Amino acid sequence: MNPVPASRQMTLDFQPGLAERHASALDCVKTCVYSSAKPLKTLAADMDMSASDLSRKLANNPDDPRRFSLNDLEAYVHSTGDTTPILYLAQKYCVGDDEKQRAALTALASLAPQLQALLKAAGVGS
Repeated sequence: MNPVPASRQMTLDFQPGLAERHASALDCVKTCVYSSAKPLKTLAADMDMSASDLSRKLANNPDDPRRFSLNDLEAYVHSTGDTTPILYLAQKYCVGDDEKQRAALTALASLAPQLQALLKAAGVGS
């Protein structure tokens, strides 16, 4: 196996809780689209569709045959340069056990003061 040259190596910098903030990849894309600096009409045009088509695809209505596809995701990333939906997928599905354990320990550490206060209020361990 040949090492990857440093200029081609990818560094992933996960935003904390990205996978927890979104219920699905589509929800992540929807948030990104509607908070984009580009107006919806411009973004949709860059993705080679109308604003109403993009809105319908993002609505994910089970009665509407229009769906946001992988090609649409690529068009979104190409148009905006925003890789947040890809990072969401990487964080959700590519995080190893070490990262999960580290996140759990960080969450526990942040809860420690609250737990102490609750135990004190309950009269436990006084």
